[in-house]
Amino acid sequence: MNVTYLHHSGFAVETQTKVLLFDYYTEGGRYAFFDPQAYGEKDIFVFVSHFHEDHYDRRILDWADNPRVRYVLSADVRTVAGFAGETLVVKPHESHDFGGIHIETLRSNDEGVAFLVKADGKTIYHAGDLNWWHWNGEPDAFNADIRQSYTTEINRLKGQEIDVAFVPADLRLEDKYDWAVAYFMQTVGAKALFPMHFWKRFDVCDMLREKADGSHIMKISQENEKFKVF
Repeated sequence: MNVTYLHHSGFAVETQTKVLLFDYYTEGGRYAFFDPQAYGEKDIFVFVSHFHEDHYDRRILDWADNPRVRYVLSADVRTVAGFAGETLVVKPHESHDFGGIHIETLRSNDEGVAFLVKADGKTIYHAGDLNWWHWNGEPDAFNADIRQSYTTEINRLKGQEIDVAFVPADLRLEDKYDWAVAYFMQTVGAKALFPMHFWKRFDVCDMLREKADGSHIMKISQENEKFKVF
């Protein structure tokens, strides 16, 4: 399985017969790395976890005329007039079989959904904006609600054998930046975990690897970096 870190929370995962593209964001075209034509005859699934512009770039809609491209969109995502791409619209806590892959969703505690996807015998988790959003200085009640919402959703994944996980590690949360990753790894685990949503702070990878058993934390150094995972 090959993984490409594109930008921000955007990743492409290539399995034996499929390509899974998550939360593609080009920042106004600056990071336009993904080309559906580069993957031969593989089926391509374009996932959008929610409508925020740092997770949803409408350039993805230009690929709708490619018969190998399908879309999996959170229900809050709006397309454009005349869009006719083959699309599955999802809400939290659903399960779908679509185009030869299996998809389950969690409820984000920000907007939209998180995805658990099974394709070609591999299991992939992409959190979207489901995160332990503990902000220093916010009222205790707010942060308690965040704790409850995050842990409740992650607990739904218990028992899953996850190959690759993409989990936020946002340094704007100061000393709480790693809480989502730590709880996920303690509760569920993954053979390989990629930090994301770190706003170009690539040093967060080393920070996470130093705080815990770094063998499962992948070190991202730049946009469009490619990894051979298994």
